[in-house]
Amino acid sequence: MKAFLTTALVHIIALTSFAQSTISGVVKDANTGETIPGVTVFYTEGRGAATDINGAFSFELLSGKYTLTFNYVSMEEQVHEIALGTTPVVLEILLVSTTLKEVNIVSDVAVGRRTPVAFTDVSSIKIREELGTRDLPMVLNTTPGVYATQSGGGDGDARINIRGFNQRYVAVMVDGIPMNDMENGWVYWSNWFGLDVVTQKVQVQRGLGASKLSIPSVGGTINVMSQGIDQKQKITISSELGNNQNLRETVGYNSGRLKGGWGVTAAVSIKKNNGWVENLKSQQGFYFLKIQKEFLNHSISASIMGSPQMHYQRPSRMPISFYDKGYAASLGVDTAAAVSADYPFTNNGNFGVNQNQHWGKLTRFRRGGTEEEILSERVNYYHKPIVNFKHFWTPTEKLAVSNVLYASSGKGGGTRLKDAKFDKDGQIDFNRIYRTNVYGTAFVAAYDLTSVNDTTQYISRNYIFSQENNHFWAGIISTFRYQVNKKIDISGGFDGRYYYTDRYQVMYDLLGGDYAVPASVGTDPNNPATSKIIREGDIFGYKIRTFVKQGGVFFLGEYHKDKLTAFVNLTASVNAYNRTNYYELKTADDQFVSSGWKTYEGGTVKLGASYNIDDNQSVFFNAGYLSRAQMMNTVFIGRTLGIYDNIHNEEIIAQEVGYSFRNNDIRFAFNAYNTLWNNKPVLQSIPVGTEVYNANVPGMN
Repeated sequence: MKAFLTTALVHIIALTSFAQSTISGVVKDANTGETIPGVTVFYTEGRGAATDINGAFSFELLSGKYTLTFNYVSMEEQVHEIALGTTPVVLEILLVSTTLKEVNIVSDVAVGRRTPVAFTDVSSIKIREELGTRDLPMVLNTTPGVYATQSGGGDGDARINIRGFNQRYVAVMVDGIPMNDMENGWVYWSNWFGLDVVTQKVQVQRGLGASKLSIPSVGGTINVMSQGIDQKQKITISSELGNNQNLRETVGYNSGRLKGGWGVTAAVSIKKNNGWVENLKSQQGFYFLKIQKEFLNHSISASIMGSPQMHYQRPSRMPISFYDKGYAASLGVDTAAAVSADYPFTNNGNFGVNQNQHWGKLTRFRRGGTEEEILSERVNYYHKPIVNFKHFWTPTEKLAVSNVLYASSGKGGGTRLKDAKFDKDGQIDFNRIYRTNVYGTAFVAAYDLTSVNDTTQYISRNYIFSQENNHFWAGIISTFRYQVNKKIDISGGFDGRYYYTDRYQVMYDLLGGDYAVPASVGTDPNNPATSKIIREGDIFGYKIRTFVKQGGVFFLGEYHKDKLTAFVNLTASVNAYNRTNYYELKTADDQFVSSGWKTYEGGTVKLGASYNIDDNQSVFFNAGYLSRAQMMNTVFIGRTLGIYDNIHNEEIIAQEVGYSFRNNDIRFAFNAYNTLWNNKPVLQSIPVGTEVYNANVPGMN
């Protein structure tokens, strides 16, 4: 018996002499940052456990080498080699949705420790917690290299810069669809207010980025990815209430994966707001519907979204004394002098930063009107529904093909007052304008309402007009990706877009008068006899239709081996512009005057590499040369058919290096870049004697 106990004790001592420690961690969705319960974690064949409700796992194991395998439905399997000693190992595992194979091809998503570009992922959690009722770019202000502002302070007027490049030179994509205006590259964020409800993730790529579009960006790329079939089933109901009668109601639904491979994502949101700036009201709606179906090796989806809106604007910059007279005086500004006769309020400054000079009060006394109304001369109204159809196909394990068809039809415009007249309180004196239109230029403050004859036709010398912009937009992006072998992937495709827009000026509000005779009325070929008489709803001044066609091909070759990833990217593109003037007399063969098609080519060469030093550290570099065709707005002279002389491509040369460190406690990233922008287009009006000439000044670097 004594011998048995001695032998047992020796065995126990021998077993405990082998060091033991702990492998633990948490598993998260790489897209959303949310933890994933129920992930199967194997540390050897047939042995393991599932993550708990918080996505956590833990094993007590003997020291040695282990292969951890992470499996979860609709997620790509991950394998990690772990060397366990006496020190506990703590892991953070990010699982990638299998749907991201499609996203990576369609939306150009950068992957950490692999894609050699500086980028930041903004999760749906961060958006939900920090955005509130603001425009989507405002949540990106904590992203390195990004500056976003709401401009004049109103809804829908957000602007964003990446590394100093304004949003004309930042590619903005929603589910892989380019959203930049095809005339000037501008981005109108209010056109998809409410998209935050169904956003899965926003990725901001800085610099040349990993975009596969044939006309890549200069400053960066913003990818907005909506929720879909790979997400959990979820219903969102929210009500937001803020100061200045800020109210938003939202309902959202995501089905996740239903039986038969179906999925539905839908949302509706309504917002009303008086604004923190005086009388900067807005009313916006949002709708979104996406239906997905997966079968065999195919995935198809169809979606529609839109945001009908109306919001007041405050774009004008006023003298400093308008906002704070004392501060202006401290800067040496002569606050005793009025800026001009049109600004009688300048001497009575200190209106504060929430002052809005684009509104006033008006009583329309003609025909018995007695109600006083609040009227703004700067109102933007628009509705731009967007529809798209996607087909993603993996005929083999090595080949994936995607096709995206999209179209949009936008309608709306923005109002302006012909000649602003202000009162002493810093608002537009609409009553003065109204009376002048009714009584003529000899304005009498004390007027007799009974003297107004309703049958008399009054001429309006001051009025509100609207600049309309109605467009149609369609495009296709066709992409393939092929795995040549375990080390080499190639991808490429075609990017084609077609766009036309009708821009014209329409009489919006005659402010008491019955007609106007604008000096810039132009000649209406359809009604020359009465073309000088303009009534509310009539088009005057100009009416032009502009056509833009873009097409191009792109190729990307990638090399992966162990810790090294490298790529080379080539693109070639062609831009074609044409413009027809519908406010000029027709030609001899009864055709409207047209500029004819003007064609400009461009191309890109990019290359880069990343190297993983160890499990925590990585470095990357990239460089590129872009020959970028100028956009339509820098080709045509204003609203005319004239073309600027000596149009040359913009040329951009960029280089960047970066380093990142990441473990469970610390995330650190550093990057340095240099961008040389040659032949930046600069439009300038140049007075020569009594004439004013428009110029696209070449050679600006």
